[in-house]
Amino acid sequence: MNDDNAQLTAIADRMYKLTNDLVAEGYKPFAVAAVHVMVALQMYKTALSDEEYNLMVDSISDSRDQIKSLAPLVTDPIVRSFH
Repeated sequence: MNDDNAQLTAIADRMYKLTNDLVAEGYKPFAVAAVHVMVALQMYKTALSDEEYNLMVDSISDSRDQIKSLAPLVTDPIVRSFH
């Protein structure tokens, strides 16, 4: 595994833990997800030109069918039921 993959894996592990901790503390999963998305988009908006930002958002939208569900990883049916 190269350094970029190792870094992404380490960050993902920390984000999953933070997400799990917030849900376990009683925050609604949709609220946690909304904040994750908001922060990510703010980071892209800050670092990219308007054209690059729009391309990134389009790329995210275009990859919607490639996103995997966390459902197999979440065994608690209350947590899996996000409504």
